[in-house]
Amino acid sequence: MTEKIEGAISERSPLTEAEKSFVHKIAEHYHITDGMEWERGYVIGWMIISFPAKQSANEIAKVLDIPREPVDWIADLLTPPGVYTREEIPGTDDYYITLNDGAWPNAVEHSFRRIPEFHAAVQHGIEVLKDQPEERTERLRRMEELYGVISRKLEGVFDVFEEHRNKTAAV
Repeated sequence: MTEKIEGAISERSPLTEAEKSFVHKIAEHYHITDGMEWERGYVIGWMIISFPAKQSANEIAKVLDIPREPVDWIADLLTPPGVYTREEIPGTDDYYITLNDGAWPNAVEHSFRRIPEFHAAVQHGIEVLKDQPEERTERLRRMEELYGVISRKLEGVFDVFEEHRNKTAAV
């Protein structure tokens, strides 16, 4: 029996080495940035390149050679915001999921557009705690600086993206 190396896709997976490489890179991104378990990241990576796009949870688990739990976890996480659509398979505990082509940019945009709102909430916290000792507000002030910079940098980004999307759609 081959020992599973953290972050490595099983040798039993029928994916090509190139596909494994891509799926691994996506999983690695989420593992490093969000602390996501590798197998959950594999699901995201595979669903970006799977063919056909509509895959059953059992098929995904089989092709990635992982338990079904990470597939269910990702489906539960990404179906409500519309990144995936989920279709139950009658008479089974299985279901299909499909990555919605336009949903990923929309989900990211939705999340990023809320950063100025979070910045405003942090600014409110500074106002609420204005008479408190610096030791108590230090973390809040660092957050305000970061989210203030991000908010200013994001101004107009989505207008540029929309313009780009419109130009490429017209071609």
